[in-house]
Amino acid sequence: MANFNTHLGTAALTSSLAATALLSAGHIVPITALWLMLLGTIGGLLPDIDSDNSTSMQTLFRIFGGLITFSFVGHIYRMVSMLELMVYGTFCYLTIRYNFKSTLEKFTVHRGCCHSLAFVVLFGLFTVWLLFLLGYSNETAWLSGLFVLYGGIVHLLLDELYSVDLANRRLKLSFGTAMKVFSPRNPFISALQCALIAVLYFHSPPWESTWQQLSNWSEFQFKPDWLNREEVSEFWQDVVSSTKDAMSRHEP
Repeated sequence: MANFNTHLGTAALTSSLAATALLSAGHIVPITALWLMLLGTIGGLLPDIDSDNSTSMQTLFRIFGGLITFSFVGHIYRMVSMLELMVYGTFCYLTIRYNFKSTLEKFTVHRGCCHSLAFVVLFGLFTVWLLFLLGYSNETAWLSGLFVLYGGIVHLLLDELYSVDLANRRLKLSFGTAMKVFSPRNPFISALQCALIAVLYFHSPPWESTWQQLSNWSEFQFKPDWLNREEVSEFWQDVVSSTKDAMSRHEP
């Protein structure tokens, strides 16, 4: 399977390209593009959250702890003193960073329930529901969830690709353990994931406005107007012609 640096770099690159495309189409503003790039990168590490003591798991819980603590502090800072804010913030971060992490380690195995399409869909919908609950717009909530899902799918595809040995033209034993809909070895947890997906979907904000926004690519421009075959050809012809004229003038 792909290592941490490969997952991190690929998730960051693909998320940046997707966010840049949305920015170029006028669907989002620059600060939202940065936010989506971050979420896509996090999604690209997400399936390895069940890998005990891995770099991905440690990095994810640091990021989760920081983001959730920042959001929590942002909602209570006007209601408490600075000392209380420091205590509550520290407690929130340490609880997520260590308690949640140790609890997850007890109930998961690597390439189990978390390493599946059901899990990344579940986490994407959870992101949509959470951001909508925090007061973000329908479009921002859905785009955030889609980027988490996108990053997670990129992770699963990478692991599946690394299961193919192109040199010896064979499949490794790990083939098929990454890109799966759910974990057949854990039917109860898989069924619970499906139930939670249904619950979160029905409690998510309306999708129609986001779909209308993403369906309109009239403002998208992949290349500048001047970069076309005819004008580039004329430019090089002018360069060649002027070069020949200059050389002919300097001939004895």
